[in-house]
Amino acid sequence: MPQQSDIWQIEELLWTGGTDAFRRRMADGCLMAFPGIGTLQGEQILESLKEAPRWQSVEMEGRHVSETDGLTVLSYRARAVREGDPVCEALCTSTWIWRDGGWLLVQHQQSPVHSEAIA
Repeated sequence: MPQQSDIWQIEELLWTGGTDAFRRRMADGCLMAFPGIGTLQGEQILESLKEAPRWQSVEMEGRHVSETDGLTVLSYRARAVREGDPVCEALCTSTWIWRDGGWLLVQHQQSPVHSEAIA
């Protein structure tokens, strides 16, 4: 299995890359949940990306990794920027599995961060 830095680079590419980046990295049946959009699966994810502008940059803070039963789960706070939109701040999780020499995304979720945090 590769080093953890590899998976973080791929995670960032999914924010800033195009549809092809997702197509190469999505496991069959991949699920994604986004605020304001809902849950998407498989081809729905790729279709939604065709019209969506990509992020110019993303910062991932508070990175955490959990590895269990052949899966690697990433958790972080994202701060993403793209032209014409407000900064996106979200708590994110992604679940990855190593198959045939590469990482495949099984699940990704974004939860918006509000300035008035609940303790």
